[in-house]
Amino acid sequence: MTRQRKTLLVAVALVLLAGGGLAWYWHATAIDRQVDALLDELRKDEPGLVARWLIKLGLTKDRRTDRGYLPVAEDLAKLGPSAVPALIRTLRDRDRWLQCSAAVALGKLGDGRAVEPLIAALNDKDENVRWWAADSLGNMPGTRAVEPLIAALTDEDKVVRLGAAVALGKLGDARAVEPLIAALKDRDTIARSSAARALGKLGDARAVEPLVAVLADQQIVSVAAEALCKLGAPAVEPLIARLKDEISTVRCYAAVALGKLGDARAVVPLIAALKDRDAIARSSAARALGKLGAPAVEPLIARLKDEDWGVRRDAARALGELGDTRAIKPLEELLGDENASVRKAATVALAKLRGPGEGKPFGEAQDKSFGAAQDKP
Repeated sequence: MTRQRKTLLVAVALVLLAGGGLAWYWHATAIDRQVDALLDELRKDEPGLVARWLIKLGLTKDRRTDRGYLPVAEDLAKLGPSAVPALIRTLRDRDRWLQCSAAVALGKLGDGRAVEPLIAALNDKDENVRWWAADSLGNMPGTRAVEPLIAALTDEDKVVRLGAAVALGKLGDARAVEPLIAALKDRDTIARSSAARALGKLGDARAVEPLVAVLADQQIVSVAAEALCKLGAPAVEPLIARLKDEISTVRCYAAVALGKLGDARAVVPLIAALKDRDAIARSSAARALGKLGAPAVEPLIARLKDEDWGVRRDAARALGELGDTRAIKPLEELLGDENASVRKAATVALAKLRGPGEGKPFGEAQDKSFGAAQDKP
């Protein structure tokens, strides 16, 4: 390309820019240009006529990349609070991935100026935009977003409902308790799970009975149990009652939760649960009792002879945690168990009870165990 021709093309490009592009460039702040440059990486449309000429002339470059909107959002957030106005404008862009990236960045910045624009984005036609708007509202100051997020719990899209539940858990406003309890009956597993987690974070006793009830929901039972642990003392008696539930999974998770809560009221019921007809429930009770103290020692010693190897293993582990020397001899006898996992659990437990440096630590049982016993599943 001759110098004269290149000069002519530059002149044409500048004339075209004068229609608006050049004016924007001079009036835009440096931060606006940085935001725009990052967002350009996400644009899928071909550059416009002016931009194509400028790229051809080498005066600018095609910024489109294969980067996803989340890495771009990370970089947008690094620009700091000065980027908020430009990001708010981007929430109204026609490209959903630019909108999503802006919403994510605003959530990371947590700037109160973004609250109303993000609330407006809860009504966007694209479910991805609504989801990230809901998620980011959970990081905003104040409680203005609570009611709009409660409304979003009934959004037609399950991911939006999930995002709303997560955000309400972060905001910690008691107005969300009853709507989140209702969301425990959502038709989608992920949405129900998010509602349970949020109720655990809110820590309101009104959620105890509804969460205990959904222990019967096989898809979210572990999440519900964890949420009940966060609710503390009010959950103890309802969980004790569930140790006699008809569903074995409910009994198991009730025992696990009671062990984590560490309330002495659970000791006697958990000791009774060591005789549950289901082996996994017995194991769960044994693990829980390992956190609850001396009254459980003798019942746990008895479980070292359980017909199920998993129960024997977990009883041994629990006795190691309790640290009561009454368990030493029964654990030594367990070193001859037919199952390798049980023998290992007994070895570890005895090491905790006897401590290092006592010569042959495990008595005569050690001699007759590892050579003679054959592993059985």
